[in-house]
Amino acid sequence: MDKERLEKYFYENVASVFWSSILLIGGVIFVIYYALIGYMPDFDLKSSVTITAAASITSIVIIFMTLVMMVFAGSFWGGVWNFLGDSSELKRYWLEGDASAGFRNLLVWFSIPLFSVYLSLGLSLYAESWHWMIVLVLVLLTYLSYLCSCHGFGLVKGGKEFFFLVVATFFSSFFIFFPLYLIFRLSVLEFENISGMSWFLGLVSAIFIVFINTLSASSQGSSTPYVKEFVLGLMAISMIFISFGKFDRIPFGVMGIYKFGNIEASELVLKKEGCQLFQSLGISVLDKGYDVCIVKNVLILSRLGREAYLEIDQSGSKSLRLTLPSTSIASWTLRKSKNDKG
Repeated sequence: MDKERLEKYFYENVASVFWSSILLIGGVIFVIYYALIGYMPDFDLKSSVTITAAASITSIVIIFMTLVMMVFAGSFWGGVWNFLGDSSELKRYWLEGDASAGFRNLLVWFSIPLFSVYLSLGLSLYAESWHWMIVLVLVLLTYLSYLCSCHGFGLVKGGKEFFFLVVATFFSSFFIFFPLYLIFRLSVLEFENISGMSWFLGLVSAIFIVFINTLSASSQGSSTPYVKEFVLGLMAISMIFISFGKFDRIPFGVMGIYKFGNIEASELVLKKEGCQLFQSLGISVLDKGYDVCIVKNVLILSRLGREAYLEIDQSGSKSLRLTLPSTSIASWTLRKSKNDKG
């Protein structure tokens, strides 16, 4: 009875449930962000509803796109052979037999070629030469040709199969570039350079991503493929963020997109009362006259509400965080090169 009442309420109040879910997700994003910076702004309810809705929708889009890109390589590769249907004789090597045998065969036909892309890019970055890419592409084509010939697919019989195998592998390698780039970026952000530990974590994460995409490629016959893809994508994201300790990327990213906070301002233009406050704290300012001054390189952690929450680097490794009435800020600037589209 309780289940029936719950379903009835849901269907009768779809709009309310949907809007409440949107606000809940946005609220979670805000709570996480402000908990991380140790501050909570004071702003009115009307503004908070609009802001949390925008943050929620953006977060959902980012998470959805990230989930899709995490498993799209394997899903696409498996989808190619599913599209070919019975006209393909090659796919029986990983579809026929029990699940464990099929998975082992997928490691040979799918995972090794895909992982070679990680290896080639890694070697190219390490050696600072893109010749490794050309060499390993030739090695990959030779490997795929060898697999086809070993299983009795000659030039005529296996030409079509080999073509689709190469195309599927090539596009899957292209689609898996996003997780690879994400891992590379997180390695640089976490360790500030490419070090031994960053290489190790990057390699472990890359192997796990290939493993997840192998599972995705083998799940085409599932009765609930979208649920499996969602779970696999969530596992991939969780693994990467746990490895690099970057679960805060989404809240910080959303705040930065809308300039609610996490703003790296090149200059902060202050009114007279703001200048006096900074000078009383011993912070150097550039006096520009007209009752305004400029502070260089300020991180605006939050600009919502009646006060702005700022972080300013000081000498050494110290930084100072302070609140400032929003009315004391005349403007702030972001300086970017013309080639920077972000």
